[in-house]
Amino acid sequence: MRANTYWDPNRRVRCTECGVTEDLCLCQNVCDRAHERLWSPTGLTVRQIWDELASARRVSPENEHMLAALVEEVGELAQALIDHSRGSKTAPELYKEAIQVACMAIRVATEGDASFPYDPDFEIFKSQ
Repeated sequence: MRANTYWDPNRRVRCTECGVTEDLCLCQNVCDRAHERLWSPTGLTVRQIWDELASARRVSPENEHMLAALVEEVGELAQALIDHSRGSKTAPELYKEAIQVACMAIRVATEGDASFPYDPDFEIFKSQ
């Protein structure tokens, strides 16, 4: 079982025992790692984000006004948090808003926004 991990200079998580990246580490049982990735709260959330991302890209494939969409989603999440604390919004409704924020943040990170000069085609994607 892997005891520790560290970030290498390329910002990849590596095992302190064998030195390979976390996804290739043999110090941890592969079945345990797969189960954790699929069925942990984080794994389930990542799958929800992935599904929402695919849906959002189908509905709106262009990258115009991404920042505005992200800010709108953050506002909806803030309102959902307030409403949840008052008892008028359920936890699943709040969760759905958080998923949408994460989805838009990923789109801005990977696609940019046509209104701004950010080009997501930089070194992090080329080194993988």
